[in-house]
Amino acid sequence: MVELTLLALMNRLMNWGCAPVIASRVIAADAPTLLSLVSDSRGQRRLVAGLSPLLRPHASLGTIRTPRVVPVRVQLGGRDVAWLSWLLSPSRGTTEVDLLAQFEQRGLLMRLALVLGGRRWLRRRLEETLCALARQAHDAAEDARSVKPAGTIGRAGARRRARRAASSAPRRAARHPSRPRRPAAPHR
Repeated sequence: MVELTLLALMNRLMNWGCAPVIASRVIAADAPTLLSLVSDSRGQRRLVAGLSPLLRPHASLGTIRTPRVVPVRVQLGGRDVAWLSWLLSPSRGTTEVDLLAQFEQRGLLMRLALVLGGRRWLRRRLEETLCALARQAHDAAEDARSVKPAGTIGRAGARRRARRAASSAPRRAARHPSRPRRPAAPHR
């Protein structure tokens, strides 16, 4: 019994401060649209925006093996610091997006920084990034809806024309059911 308690305590001490930081959000967009937004270079720059330029932050896209997981490598000063993973879970008309941050370094200094407020700061940054992605997906959907192909009249215009044609046909037939309608005589 003592050995089990000792093993559990040692496991907690060894993994202390190493758990990934996760932020989740359901976004009203389809998975291919979000995949294109997430794998864009501007989306990667947004991940490191706000960090000091003295740290030389850089985020680069990793190898995408499946369209549901997009890995991003974050470097500070030329050294790998963390891996961020976009996890896309499509549903009907929405996609659940999980943004997961896992640190490369597991030294004592990094663990202390994470425990002393770094995890809260990072989770807040990840949630802000997800909010920005949701706004960007919404704007992309609005732009796609506002562009109509040439020659289309829209749903409302087509419905009005169909209603007018349907409502005027019975009136014409009720006026003179047996004879066709003649053109009106010109006024003098």
